Amino acid sequence: MQTTPQNSRLTSPAADTATPFLPLRSPDARFHPPSRWSLTAQARILRFLARIGFYLHTFPKPYPPAPSFSRSFTSTALDGSNSATLELAFYVPADYHRETQRGRRYPLVVNYHGGGFTMGRTSDDARWAATVVRAASAVVVGVAYRLAPKHPFPTAVEDGVCALLHLAAHADSLGVDTGRICLSGFSAGGNLAFAIPLRLQAHLRTLAPDVRPPLPCIVAIIAWYPNVDNRLTRAQRRAASVHPSKTLPPTLTTLFDASYFPSEESVGSPYASPAAATDDVLVTALPDHIALYLCEWDMLLQEGREFGERLEGLGKRVRCEVIKERKHAFDKSPWPFGLDWKVGAYYTQACGWLVEAIGDL
Repeated sequence: MQTTPQNSRLTSPAADTATPFLPLRSPDARFHPPSRWSLTAQARILRFLARIGFYLHTFPKPYPPAPSFSRSFTSTALDGSNSATLELAFYVPADYHRETQRGRRYPLVVNYHGGGFTMGRTSDDARWAATVVRAASAVVVGVAYRLAPKHPFPTAVEDGVCALLHLAAHADSLGVDTGRICLSGFSAGGNLAFAIPLRLQAHLRTLAPDVRPPLPCIVAIIAWYPNVDNRLTRAQRRAASVHPSKTLPPTLTTLFDASYFPSEESVGSPYASPAAATDDVLVTALPDHIALYLCEWDMLLQEGREFGERLEGLGKRVRCEVIKERKHAFDKSPWPFGLDWKVGAYYTQACGWLVEAIGDL
């Protein structure tokens, strides 16, 4: 696994293969949040400010493209409750419509945006989608999953699984290959890129033998600065950071955590903390090809690196890149006068890795 020398390591319990979940960390103040009304008001203000920031983010070249087209579908909790209509944003190659009429099926990259499960839109990752379309000749679909605090854990995970099942069920009409699916995500979306395969596997095991929907075959995951172990407190993460002053501010992370996690028990679920899954579950649910792109000045660096090392030890083919001297969400800066040169470089590198991973099939 390609990585840089470790700094101080986070305390991590040994993997427990006898139980589905690993133990919780010590309790913290995340589970004494303000009222839901207060969280909702704060989230709305944050979303408004984020829209201004992302508007400024559209100024530098290359300009982020609009989706090629959109589709909506009905997502429900996997037990059949709590339905909602969600949007899927499609980014497709220039020859998509002509080639799909001839029977071509494109690789599919399903992307989950970031924003602490509390804010964000599919358009946030438009430059990433454009790079994938151009460099990997793939179809990219952004999933507009429901957001906390109105829709706390596990709604985002359930929406993500439902989106995958919907895309697999309509693969022929959409011109995508269900045998060549990659999941990608940024920050909270990177968490979902790992959690969704775990939840999908558990869901499929509950179905009767004669009930088999068209199945998505996930062959690769590309996760950008993901949070993979939410059993850790923010204080523990900041203490392990190489540059604590460069990490996300407590006002932001407290809002994210209080909005998304309904209870202390929820952070111990592998669908909230993929690192809490047992080795057996990680081996069977996750694909062989996994890429982690981590930021040196991010509080999530250590847990991401340790998770990558664990996956490599389980036999996964892991690429772990640490982006030097960059903060969390380095590619989403609101600075309107130029885009960080590392954004295009690492996006292109990740697409090259994706092409190789798909070529190994």
